[in-house]
Amino acid sequence: MAARLSGIMSSLKNVLGSKEASSSAQEVSSAQEVQDIPQSEEKPVESKTPATSESKSNELDLVFLMDTTGSMGSYIKSAQQNVVNIVEEIVSSEKADIRFAFIAYRDHPPQEATFITKVHDFTDSARKMREYVLQYGAEGGGDTPEAVATALSEVLKLSFRKNSAKVAIIIADAPPHGLGGSDDGFPNGSPDGVDPIVIAEKMAEAGIVLYCVGCEPALSNTSYAHDFFEGIAEITEGKYLPLTSAKMLPDVIIGGAAEELALQKLQEQVEKDIEALEIKKPDMTEEEMTSVIADKMKRGGVRSKRVEVENIYGDSYDRSNIKSVATSRSLKEVRKKMRKLKQPEMKIGSGRLGTTDLLPSVSKAESEMDTAYVGKMMRRAKKKKGRW
Repeated sequence: MAARLSGIMSSLKNVLGSKEASSSAQEVSSAQEVQDIPQSEEKPVESKTPATSESKSNELDLVFLMDTTGSMGSYIKSAQQNVVNIVEEIVSSEKADIRFAFIAYRDHPPQEATFITKVHDFTDSARKMREYVLQYGAEGGGDTPEAVATALSEVLKLSFRKNSAKVAIIIADAPPHGLGGSDDGFPNGSPDGVDPIVIAEKMAEAGIVLYCVGCEPALSNTSYAHDFFEGIAEITEGKYLPLTSAKMLPDVIIGGAAEELALQKLQEQVEKDIEALEIKKPDMTEEEMTSVIADKMKRGGVRSKRVEVENIYGDSYDRSNIKSVATSRSLKEVRKKMRKLKQPEMKIGSGRLGTTDLLPSVSKAESEMDTAYVGKMMRRAKKKKGRW
């Protein structure tokens, strides 16, 4: 695996181095009512992309969480070589005021004797960020799971700015303790008592979006690992993105940053529309509210940037364990719900993982607002306000 990742990271360095109307009468009526109420009176969106002047800020606080145990050597080396270029690319393409933080994690003793987590709070200096990452090499790890839960808990202690888009990206090839898999030195969960499900819920309440980058095929070689990371990403209304090659990583990071900055601007309007609808029509269902707001945005010509990675798990992948993670209130509850499932083999393009050079595609595009996307923003708003 190390040899494969070394070549991947070399490619990443080269890439990053370059500078280069409504469905029913009821919905129509509701939409008109939203426009008529004073609480939602806003200037209509005239451009096809969110206008910077309508946003309170163009701030992005981006924190990386990285497993620094033995299997992650090539990823750490890539971060050391390319972090400056990553920062410069995001700043130049998005005109953003960006800050980076870095959390290195390994495992709890006696599985690992060096450290559990080391935290470097936000800096706007790419050079400083690189200094953070240069402090770490890959070593140790003990059993298969790592101190994922403790690392996630450290995110909540960082000095996020009030109006920033808040994004945490965890890059991992191993799950947390306590999922119920084999080779787990702490089968009941993190020995410090930190519950990753509870932490993910707190992140959602704080408006912190979690992007989980799963290093495949290593991650899926451990029971429930992929399902866990995709599930906690859903809790924060973030994304799970499988990483099969570092050639994908620049597009994933830069695309994710662009998407979250665009959503931050749209989120303000969605929250105002939700408040207006709750006052005007308190009995309106979530589905009706989503349809009304989506229709309003479509008529305003609103579009948003999105990053997507081709599905390598197959359309027949059983998502019941992912749903169990996303809907549980504790890791103990997750363990009770998890089931051994026979899943389809991962595929990339027309070939199987490991037997072809074909890579899953990464798309970055502007898309029209739809109910699914508006629904995501509504859920973020409600979780942030503690309504769910």
